[in-house]
Amino acid sequence: MASSRPDNNEVIEQSSTGSRRITRLLSVVTVLGVLIGVAGLLVPQVFSYANSETVSDRKQVVARTTDFAVAMNTYDVAKVDDYQKRVDGLLSESYKKQFIGKTDAFFKALKDRQQVSNDAKVLAVAVDSIDKDSALVLVAVDSAITNTEVKAAIPRHLRWSVTLVKQQNSWKVSKFESVGTLEASTGQPSATPSAQSTEGSTSK
Repeated sequence: MASSRPDNNEVIEQSSTGSRRITRLLSVVTVLGVLIGVAGLLVPQVFSYANSETVSDRKQVVARTTDFAVAMNTYDVAKVDDYQKRVDGLLSESYKKQFIGKTDAFFKALKDRQQVSNDAKVLAVAVDSIDKDSALVLVAVDSAITNTEVKAAIPRHLRWSVTLVKQQNSWKVSKFESVGTLEASTGQPSATPSAQSTEGSTSK
């Protein structure tokens, strides 16, 4: 009766075939592991990149905040109309009326002192948060003021929190407030009109 046991050649061939299968399987698993690992590294980066619209909005709010900080800190109380025209275009519709009222009162109170603010320089701007129609931005701005009581220019170091809203596809300032200043005392109530201004609020 013939033996059913495989000869040595068959054993070697089967072992070789099994080894090749295991090798192929390990290769597939390894490739899949690498792909999954790469995907794990790439996916978070892909999702961390803002879409083009958000990037554009961030650039716009930074530019708008920069313009606002410079405009607000560049004035001559003898030229209220010029000041209001320059700042008006940066403001939301609901804040414009409040701004006009506050600057009228502010400039009138300082008219005799002939106060001037200039040399405004934005040091830094950072977007704290932003969505499709609103943004919160932090800005640091320096300027200098003179008036009849302080002939030598007095440096001012301002730090503001600025809220913007998107109206008709354009970003406008709707609120701003001081978040800490190192402003020199010059004998007047304030050196910037409406330093804590908000939509719908009343003058303080």
